[in-house]
Amino acid sequence: MAPTGHNRQPWRFVVVENLDVKRKLLQITLPLDQEMLKRLKTTDPQLYASIRKSAQCTPEDPIYFSASVILFVIGTGEGTESIDCPLVCQNIMLAAHSLGIGSCMVGAGRRGLTEDPEVVKAFELAEEETIYPPIVLGYPKSSPEPPPKKKPKITWI
Repeated sequence: MAPTGHNRQPWRFVVVENLDVKRKLLQITLPLDQEMLKRLKTTDPQLYASIRKSAQCTPEDPIYFSASVILFVIGTGEGTESIDCPLVCQNIMLAAHSLGIGSCMVGAGRRGLTEDPEVVKAFELAEEETIYPPIVLGYPKSSPEPPPKKKPKITWI
């Protein structure tokens, strides 16, 4: 039900529940994430600390957090896709929340996937398609307080 330019709906979905596939995805993404973390340690220590803290929740899977489901939104490369696909992601996350399902969009969860022939085949990826950061879904063990938000910068004209 997400809004989309000219009703193109330039998305499709890949839902991963299979444990072996989840392990394969982690094998691809984890080393790339660790490389990025090494750089962040010196370039952005605050972000590094935040990522390390969230990874401690599931040290065996600091990318997908051992979620029940990993949902990939695949964009078709049409028109307003770069806006439409994030909108459908947010709608999915809001719908999940309304059902008591926890969700998190994981930027690191798409690293390296388009370079792996097995993933490209399994996801039926076309060359012009984009994998958006996956959404991990599951029933949370707890509901932590949301982090503080920055005050928005608003310019009135």
